[in-house]
Amino acid sequence: MSSLHPRDHAPFVAPPPALTPAGPSALDPVVAASVVHAGEDGAVLDVRTAAGRAGTLSLRPATAKCVRVTLRMAGVATAPRASVVTAPTDAGCTTTHSPDAVVLRLDALRLSVRLAPFTMELTDRHGRVLRQATDARDPDDALTVLPMGVTELADGRLVHHDSWIAEPDEHFYGLGERFTGLDLRGQRVECWVEDAKGSTGTRSYLASPFLISSRGYAVLVDTTTAASFDLAHSNTGAWSMTVPDEVFDHYLISGSPAECLAGYRDLTGPALLPPKWAFGPWISGGFRKDTAADVRERARQVRERRFPCDVLHIDTYWQRHGSWSDMEWDTEAFPDPRGLAEELTGQGFRISLWMNPCIGIDSPYYDTVDRNGWFLHTSSGETWCGQLWGGHHPDTALLDLTHPGAVDWFRERIRLALAAGASVLKTDFGEAVPADAVAHNGMTGERLHNLYPLLYNDLVSATTRTVSGHGLTWGRSSWTGGQRHGAKWTGDPDARWQDLASTLRAGLSLSLTGHPFWSHDIGGFHGTPEAELFVRWAQFGLLSPLSRFHGMTSRLPWDFGEEAYAAVLHAARLRMSLLPHLRTAAAEAVRTGEPLARPMPLDHPDRPDAHTADLQYLLGPDLLVAPLFAPGGRRWVWFPPGEWLPYSDATLRPVTGPAWHQVELPLATAPLWLRAGALLVTTSPSERAGSAPFGEVTAVWVRPQSQPSRTARALLRDEDGTGTVITARLTGNRLTVRTQGPVPRLRLAVPGFTGEALTAEVDDVPTEVDVRPVPEW
Repeated sequence: MSSLHPRDHAPFVAPPPALTPAGPSALDPVVAASVVHAGEDGAVLDVRTAAGRAGTLSLRPATAKCVRVTLRMAGVATAPRASVVTAPTDAGCTTTHSPDAVVLRLDALRLSVRLAPFTMELTDRHGRVLRQATDARDPDDALTVLPMGVTELADGRLVHHDSWIAEPDEHFYGLGERFTGLDLRGQRVECWVEDAKGSTGTRSYLASPFLISSRGYAVLVDTTTAASFDLAHSNTGAWSMTVPDEVFDHYLISGSPAECLAGYRDLTGPALLPPKWAFGPWISGGFRKDTAADVRERARQVRERRFPCDVLHIDTYWQRHGSWSDMEWDTEAFPDPRGLAEELTGQGFRISLWMNPCIGIDSPYYDTVDRNGWFLHTSSGETWCGQLWGGHHPDTALLDLTHPGAVDWFRERIRLALAAGASVLKTDFGEAVPADAVAHNGMTGERLHNLYPLLYNDLVSATTRTVSGHGLTWGRSSWTGGQRHGAKWTGDPDARWQDLASTLRAGLSLSLTGHPFWSHDIGGFHGTPEAELFVRWAQFGLLSPLSRFHGMTSRLPWDFGEEAYAAVLHAARLRMSLLPHLRTAAAEAVRTGEPLARPMPLDHPDRPDAHTADLQYLLGPDLLVAPLFAPGGRRWVWFPPGEWLPYSDATLRPVTGPAWHQVELPLATAPLWLRAGALLVTTSPSERAGSAPFGEVTAVWVRPQSQPSRTARALLRDEDGTGTVITARLTGNRLTVRTQGPVPRLRLAVPGFTGEALTAEVDDVPTEVDVRPVPEW
C-alpha cells in the first residue's frame, strides 16, 4: 500500500533489502515430517513442504528452559554467514516418539510435534501452551498467517518464516531499541540497524531479533539478516517472524520475562560491567567546534562549581574536519593533547573521545587504505563511497572489518588515541553497510550490515581492554550480543518533550532486550532545550543506568539559569549518593541477566496496569523512577504492589500500590520514590565516582514498620567485585545490624522514625543512628 507520509519517502542510508515473492503461490509451508533420530540430544526430522521441497528440522535442548529449532531446506546454497549465539552443549532431554508425534521433555518445558499435518506446541511448567498458527484463513480461504516453511523470492532465494497463536491479552517486548512504545503488540518490526534520524520513528540504531512475551516465553533468532516480526499486526490472533537466511536457527525459551532474559544471557554472553567511574556523570562539549582552551574552561567550571563529573567527552572536532576517522588530534585546536590529558587526569577527569569507522576521501590515509583493499566494495569490485553526513562532511568509505589488514591498521589508530590519554571511546555510526556491499570474507552487505556494529565494537572494546584495562565502549549501534561492550546510548533525539518520552521508551525496550547499561543525550541532541525541559531530562538522565550531558549546543547545567542549575545539581548529588545502590544493582544485572532499569512488565507480567505503565521503571529493586515528560510538573504514576514514599520526605504517608496516582513535583524535586521496608546502601555525595572502594556508606532503612518481621537485607558490591551482606533487625527501639563480608565504615539511618529513642549496634558495637526525616542526598 502506498503512503503519503513524508517519513516513508525520506532517504535513509543502507535500507534493508526488499523481499518480493516470486508470485501468488510462492508460500510453501511444511506439511509433514518423519523421525530420523530421537534421543537425549533431541530429535532430527525430515520435513516436506506443500510443494514437495525436502528439508531437515533439528530440535535440540539448549538449556533446561530452552529448545533450539533449526530448519534447513535441501539444495540451498550456503553463503558466508555468522552465528551470534553460542548455545550451551551440556543440556539434555527425554525424547519419545510414535508414528504420529515426537515429544521433547526438558526440566521446564515440553515441545510436542505432530508429524502430519505438521504442527508444534510448547508447554511450560505451569501448563501454559504456545501453539503454532498454521491454517488461519479469511472468508476467501486465503491464509492470514505465515506457517513454518519458506517463501520463494523473485530472485530465487528462499525466506523462512513461522507463526504462533497470540492470545487476546498477550503483550510483546524487546527487539532492541524501540521508540514507538514498550509494548509492541499491533506493530510490524524490522530488525535492521539504521541511522534512525531522530527518536520518534520506527527505525532503530540498536536492534536484535529477541522477543519476549508476557505469556511466559521468548524467541531468539540466530541471524544477522533483516529478521522481521509481525506482532498481531496482520492477524490479531497470531504473530509471525520472517528470516531471509538460508538456515532458520532460533531458540524457544520458557519462563518469566526475567527468566527469559537470563536465557538470553546464557545464549549470548553476559553484559560487560562498566568501571565504577563510568557511573558518575559524563559532560560533553557537544557536536561543535572545540579546542583545548574550551575543554580546560569546561573542566575549570565543573570543578569550581563542584558539579559531579567523572568523564569529559570531546566530540567530533578533536580531529581535523574531513579526517574524522583518522584517530589523530587536530594539533591546531589541540596543540598538546598529551599535556591536556595529563592536566585533566590531575583534576580527576577521565577523557572520552568520539570516533567512527568511516574514512573520508580527504583523509591523508584514504589512498593507503584504498590501495590495500581495506574498504568495503560494491558488487562490481569498486570501493563503496557515499555521503553519511548529510553534506556536513566529505564522502566517506567504510572500513572492511572482515579484512585482517584493515583490522590491524584500525586497531593501531585506536591504540594510539587511547595511549595519548583517552580512557574510553564513543563508537558512533556503524549502521551504514549497504545491502549490496561485498566484504573481504565473501559476506554480502545483507549479512554484514547488522553484524558490523559487533565487529566494530569488538575491536574497540578489545583494544581498550589492552590499553586501559577495561572493555567499555559508549556505542550507538548494536546487534544481538552487544551487551558485551557495556554502554549504549539511544541516538539523536530533538530537544522536545515528545523526544524525552520516546527516549525513555527506547531505553526500557533495550532493558528488555538484554542491554542493562544504556544512556541518552540529556537535553536532547538537536536544538536547545528550554530550562524546564532540560531540568526534567536531567532528572531522568541522572536516574538512568548511565548519565551523559550532550547536544549540538551547550548542555552545561549552569547555562540554563540559577533555578534550573540548582535543580540539576540536586539531581546529580542524588545520583552520587545512590552510587553504592546503583553499583550493586549493576553487578547483579550482569550476574542475573536482568536489567538495571526494570520496566514494570518485567516483574508484573500478569498485571494489566503494568503493561500500560511504560514511562516509568524501577532502578534496581527498590527505587521507582517516573520521569516528567510534559511541562507543568504533574503526571500519573503506577505504583507497584507495596508501599512507596517520596525520597524527599520519608515521614509522609506512603502511597500503597498497585494503584495509579497523580503526582505533582516541584522543579527541584526528582521523580523518585523509595520502597517502604527497603534497606538502601548510600554514601555521602561527592564530585566523582572514581575507582576507589567506598570509604563510608550509610544503610538507610526506609519505614521499617512496613515490614511485619521488621527485618531487612541489603547487598553491597564494590569495585573489586566482593560482596557484603548487611542484615538489619528492629526489636522495639533496638536496631541490630549484622554484616557478612568486607564492609567500609557503616553509618545507620532510619529517616523519620517516630517510636522511642533508637539504640543501635553494628556487629555488637554500639553505633549512632540518624533519624532525621530527610536523608542527606
